[in-house]
Amino acid sequence: MEIPRPGCHSPLSVANSRKKSSQVHPGQGPEQRGIPLQGQVDLVTYHDEESLYTVLKLVLESGYDAPKDPDLFPSGRVTVVGRWANPMEGARVRVLGQWGRHASHGNQFEFEVLQTLVPVDAPGLKRYLASKAFPGVGKALAERIVSHLGTDTLQRIAEEENCLVGIKGLKPGVAATLREAVIAQTALHETLSFLHGVGLGPLQAQATLTRLGPGCETHVREDPYCLMGVPGLGFVLADRVARELGLEDDDPRRLRAALVHALERASDDGHTFLVQVELLETARDLLRVSTPNGPFEDALDTLCREGLLVVDERVFSQVEGFVPVYLPHLHTSELGAARNIRRLMAEGPSSALADTEALEAAESDGHLELHTGQREAVLTLLSQPVALLTGGPGVGKTTIIRFVANLAEGSGAKILLASPTGRAAKRLSEATGRPASTIHRLLGFDSTDGGFEHGVNKPLKADLVIVDEISMLDVVLAHHLFKALDSKTRLVLVGDPNQLPSVGPGNVLGDLLDSGSVPTARLTQIYRQAAKSQIVQNAHRILGGDMPATDGDPAEGADFFFFPSEEAAATADLLMDVVTRRLEDRFGIDWVQDVQVIAPMYRGECGVDALNDRLREAQGVGGREVVRGEQRWRTGDRVIHTRNDYEKEVFNGDMGVIHTVTGDGIVTVRYPEQDVVYSGGELSQLRPAFAITVHRSQGGEFPVVVLPLVRQHAMMLQRNLLYTAVTRAQRMVVLVGSRHALAMAVENVRQVDRSSALSERLAADSDG
Repeated sequence: MEIPRPGCHSPLSVANSRKKSSQVHPGQGPEQRGIPLQGQVDLVTYHDEESLYTVLKLVLESGYDAPKDPDLFPSGRVTVVGRWANPMEGARVRVLGQWGRHASHGNQFEFEVLQTLVPVDAPGLKRYLASKAFPGVGKALAERIVSHLGTDTLQRIAEEENCLVGIKGLKPGVAATLREAVIAQTALHETLSFLHGVGLGPLQAQATLTRLGPGCETHVREDPYCLMGVPGLGFVLADRVARELGLEDDDPRRLRAALVHALERASDDGHTFLVQVELLETARDLLRVSTPNGPFEDALDTLCREGLLVVDERVFSQVEGFVPVYLPHLHTSELGAARNIRRLMAEGPSSALADTEALEAAESDGHLELHTGQREAVLTLLSQPVALLTGGPGVGKTTIIRFVANLAEGSGAKILLASPTGRAAKRLSEATGRPASTIHRLLGFDSTDGGFEHGVNKPLKADLVIVDEISMLDVVLAHHLFKALDSKTRLVLVGDPNQLPSVGPGNVLGDLLDSGSVPTARLTQIYRQAAKSQIVQNAHRILGGDMPATDGDPAEGADFFFFPSEEAAATADLLMDVVTRRLEDRFGIDWVQDVQVIAPMYRGECGVDALNDRLREAQGVGGREVVRGEQRWRTGDRVIHTRNDYEKEVFNGDMGVIHTVTGDGIVTVRYPEQDVVYSGGELSQLRPAFAITVHRSQGGEFPVVVLPLVRQHAMMLQRNLLYTAVTRAQRMVVLVGSRHALAMAVENVRQVDRSSALSERLAADSDG
């Protein structure tokens, strides 16, 4: 292992991944990507360990000059910003980028590429050895080492085992540690040099080192597609690395990776499998090759032998040529979900938890008379080992859940209630007056290994489990839930099949209904009180394919409005005016507290990202702020938590407001039930939430919902998306945009059919 000689350099952090153009491509050398600067790091002002965003003070070497302005750049010491995995004071670096000006911090150099260089002179070597990379050395000892070994200090330490003997004050233990550190730094530089040279940015290289270890270069050279297992990388980048390393178009490793990636992408789109013929064609399209089926079939056989894919010829055996191919965990989940539903139905309790007499008594006690369909629903749910309750808004699903829970508890049954998200669980708890949790918490999710405490060997202790909002339940979580239920436990599943399907793969609610195997109570009659609401009326009109009525008189209690605007930019301006001024002027609505903007997409003038920026500025709350990478947080910001954190007891979908920001960047978010503190990388769990997507809104309710509808979002304008957004509102819905876009959404029922076999497996007589 050779230390680069003075004057040479090895890349340490190339291709700042903050910008798309930062990635290395064949034929694009570093010098083509910016102005070069070179010098020594005098001070690391700021470094974020998660985003790697770094602010440095750099003392420029002769020949590299800042703009001629001594007031802005005194003594050749400039501010340099970008991404660097392991910033070190004293390091000699070369950066490529552009001069810019930050609104708050003034002039600075923004780099896209950073390379570490071996120090070439005694002062540089002394400072380098005195840095934190070499503990136990310090300035005085570093000076004696360099004076003793000269400008070849680093190379000699690495290659000459006894070169440090005799240096005053250098103890043998420190000398050994120093030598190990120099060799390790050299190996790290060489590994990073390789990774960056094939196109990985700092974050990507760091993730690769973490996942694959110090021998990652060997792994990548043997099979570049091992990078697909590194978080945040994926097939596209791995394939670019493979091409950089010279793999042929039809290399078996490339074909295998394309097959796996095709199924991963299908999973992202909600499918649990792809038919083999479709899979081969999709993989061929991904690679843009004309390779015949034979090599792809060989690659598929290899993947199946290695347990990386599963071909299931039994489930659709009656359909010639229809052979589904699965990712293993999805095959296990789909098969397991079906097996356990059938087990629960076959082995579950046969006696009802309550009868008609008990139901009539409950109605009398609650001073509430159920209609015939509702009574039948309650008795079905209490008498079957597994049952479904479905229906749209205003039909009384919550009332039925409350009756079922009351009657079950009255019979001495132990009840557990859950929903897929924290927000939905809170709604269920409020509606029933009982504790409810996320399914993850119910099952005892362990974030360290991604497993669950409860399962086959430790089932949940309950007589009845009620799960709400199961339209959001994907097949993997369904599998874990169903297998954690003892055969003596009843299961009630509640959901609206017209809502958007789960973000994860599968179509659990739809498949349960389509199978015809699970007893189902369907509520269709709208409550008298709910029938007065235009929100409820229009939700059902939308389901029927009719345009919502928007001509009601506010003076007579109208709660559904439409503000027309054709162009996206004008619609965004109108929406801002409606949200921040008109609703308060006309109805006295506090938009910061009560209005939730829900948009179909992130992109565009009427997308979530742009509207969040505008609404945040419209709020105008001052106070402290903290910057993490490119995201800025400040007091008063509305935020949404994006992953389950059981230590903090805050869950995916929980929404709050930033209450305080300390001087050292610690953020406290005030949620309805508690304050939660975030620091450093934990802030990545937050997203702005003045505007959210329709998928993010699922499981929640808001006093007022404002929804932009523009043709710019045509690909997402679907009936179930519009229906889901509208049914999130408690008191008022406001649509802003194009009537043509509204009509597109109402008429578009072309939802992508999800490839899933849960329905067929439930209907089968065996474990096929």
